[in-house]
Amino acid sequence: MAAMARMWLLGAGMALLGGCANQSTETTAERFDCEALNRAVANAGTGFADLKGRLETTPLTRTWKTDTQAFHDACVITASRRPDHYLCFGRLVSADPRGALMAGGEELAQCLGEGWRSARTAPDRLEFTRQDSEPVVVLESFLNDRGQRMGTLGVFRNAGDAAPLSDDG
Repeated sequence: MAAMARMWLLGAGMALLGGCANQSTETTAERFDCEALNRAVANAGTGFADLKGRLETTPLTRTWKTDTQAFHDACVITASRRPDHYLCFGRLVSADPRGALMAGGEELAQCLGEGWRSARTAPDRLEFTRQDSEPVVVLESFLNDRGQRMGTLGVFRNAGDAAPLSDDG
């Protein structure tokens, strides 16, 4: 009986380990739509005019729908306490949740291509800039209320627009 229980526990443990080993990590193509991201970057200088769709306003924000979806089909162009900027939200899936920002940053750098450099400006924030070019791309990560590692991808017209707000952390 004890041998049977040990065999069952061994089998259950192997199945559990197999399930963990098979958890997939997104590839760059699955996480980011590089063409859409580069389209957003190219439109930053015009305030994203070519990307803006239907406008929705509230007393605090203006938000435009957009067909340009660079990250998890959850992107909009918005303005509230900052000038118009392109903003996306999505889950940062990674085998190592603590390294999700860096893994996402490496993939983002692949999308942006040569000439871009990144800087970790806060523990959960990477900024991508290009010499002699104003657009700034920002990738940030945070834990949501369910403990999932999430990310925001922002494209801003310039460094001043991309700077963290005083209560952004």
